[in-house]
Amino acid sequence: VHTKACEFENEGIQRVNADDIKSFLLEDKWKNRTFIEYCDAVDDIMSLQFSDVFDFLRAKVIVDARNKDLSDFNDLIFK
Repeated sequence: VHTKACEFENEGIQRVNADDIKSFLLEDKWKNRTFIEYCDAVDDIMSLQFSDVFDFLRAKVIVDARNKDLSDFNDLIFK
């Protein structure tokens, strides 16, 4: 996972870290799997595209924002 995060960083994508990739894999790609072979996990990680992680993170932000009040965004609005 850290290797993939470094690969993204080398491609100029600096805001996606290993934790983001891990969250995507566990909460989305492998969500309904109870067991995964090591070789399949490595293949999934190495074939991972930034767009997959980006779409997951974008959806997660939208869901998280629904649970917030307008006052939670004061730093963005009044900066």
